[in-house]
Amino acid sequence: MINDYFALPPAGITQEQHKRTVAVAAALAVAKESVSASTSATGSKTAWVLQAVANEIANLADAIQDALESDSEV
Repeated sequence: MINDYFALPPAGITQEQHKRTVAVAAALAVAKESVSASTSATGSKTAWVLQAVANEIANLADAIQDALESDSEV
């Protein structure tokens, strides 16, 4: 998934839109794994984690983009 970050965007999508889409998809994959991780309190944990993910998904996508962009400058 992250390998597509620097790929050419599909027709009709700008490079920035494409990069954001890839970063958000990566953030959602992290969120999915976080929610599906097993713990002893799965019922209440799932609702809490989903709320936390909803509040922070944009920040996580920003962090992913920042990391990828700083790596490309090296």
